[in-house]
Amino acid sequence: MYRVLFFLYYISFFLQDVWQGTQLLAVDVVAATGLLRRALTGDELTEKEKKALKRTLTDLASVVPIGFLMLLPVTAVGHAAMLAAIQRYVPSLIPSTYGSERLDLLRQLEKVKEMETEAVNTKDNSEE
Repeated sequence: MYRVLFFLYYISFFLQDVWQGTQLLAVDVVAATGLLRRALTGDELTEKEKKALKRTLTDLASVVPIGFLMLLPVTAVGHAAMLAAIQRYVPSLIPSTYGSERLDLLRQLEKVKEMETEAVNTKDNSEE
């Protein structure tokens, strides 16, 4: 029974990481589209913008093989094992938006936003 609960708990975190990584990738694609549009119209991109554009294009290229592996008919445990092996032996294949650094940063940002919302709500309630 505990194994099943632990497994479900682990899978829920895994799915949350996948969802948040996909959201980050979508944000990066939108930003990269704007940068690419600027570059095509003749504007000079800064080094930081060039680096972000390159990272996003690399991430998009690596989503294809990872997506293919996730579509293979394997159990959830098999997918988790595949991803763990890829992260250990070929970490550059994992898109940066699914990396722990960016996901941790996103979680910290969400906590700050939540604390700001609570502070505004507390302030509004105290004024009433």
